[in-house]
Amino acid sequence: MILLNTAVQYLTEYHSHKENQELAHQIRKSSAVLITEAILILLAGFAYQLTGIEFSWIAIVFGMTGATFTGKHSEAYQVDFMHLTERAMLYVVFTFGEMIIGIAGYFEENLSLGNLYFSLMVFLIAVALFLSYETLYDHIVNRELSDNGLNYLLIHVFLIFSMNNITASLEFMHDSEVNLMQKMLFLISSFLLYYCCLFLLGRYAKKQCGFNRKFYLTMAGMALSFAVLMILFRNIMQINILITVIYSFVVYLILYKFGKHQKSA
Repeated sequence: MILLNTAVQYLTEYHSHKENQELAHQIRKSSAVLITEAILILLAGFAYQLTGIEFSWIAIVFGMTGATFTGKHSEAYQVDFMHLTERAMLYVVFTFGEMIIGIAGYFEENLSLGNLYFSLMVFLIAVALFLSYETLYDHIVNRELSDNGLNYLLIHVFLIFSMNNITASLEFMHDSEVNLMQKMLFLISSFLLYYCCLFLLGRYAKKQCGFNRKFYLTMAGMALSFAVLMILFRNIMQINILITVIYSFVVYLILYKFGKHQKSA
C-alpha cells in the first residue's frame, strides 16, 4: 500500500510536468517500478501461502535495481539533498533506538558483575556506532549537493540492514546455545558491512573532506585486525567484546579527527 500510494503521488505530479518531457518520462519510469514492485510483493504473499517458500526478496531486489537504473542518467530529476539526508538520518536514529531496546536484555534485575560488564560494553558499542555516523553526517557529508539521492538511499538500505544484524549479533553474544563460530562470524560481518556502508557515504563528502587512500588503507588494516582478533579470542567473550568496543571507538576517533583536520585545512 505504501508503494502504491507513492506511485499515485508520482502520477499526480506527472500531469503538472507534461511540458518537461525528460522529467515526465522519469516520473513514468519511477511509477512503473513502484507499481511492479507492489505487484511482486502481492504475488510473493500468495506464493508463500501456497508453497511456504519466501519470494519477497525478488521484489526488494527489483525495487532497488529498478530505482537505481531509472534514475541513474536523469539530470532533470533532482531532489532536495539536504532534506533527503535528514530523512535518512532519522531512519538511522530510529534504528539505533531499536538497537538499544534490543540489547536491553543484558540489563537484568539482579545484575552480576559479569552481566554488568557486558551491559556496559554493549552500550558503549552502540554509542560508538552512533557517534561514527553522526560525525560523518555533521562534519563530512556535503548536504548541499545537487543529486538525485538514489545511491545515497541505497547505501542506507544496507546500512540499516547491517545495524539490525549488529543488534541480533549482540543479543547472540551472551546466548550459550548459539554456535560460537557462527555467531562470531555473524557479528564480524555485520560490523564490517556497517563500516563499509559508512565509508561508501564518503563519495558524498565535502571537497576538502573526501576520504583519501591512506584513510581507506588504515580502515582496511583495522578491519582485518578486528576480524583476526575476534576469531582468535572467540572462546573468551570478555576479551571479545572489549575488542569490539575498542575497534568501534578507534574508528570513531579517526573519523572525527579526519573530518576536523580536513575541515580546518
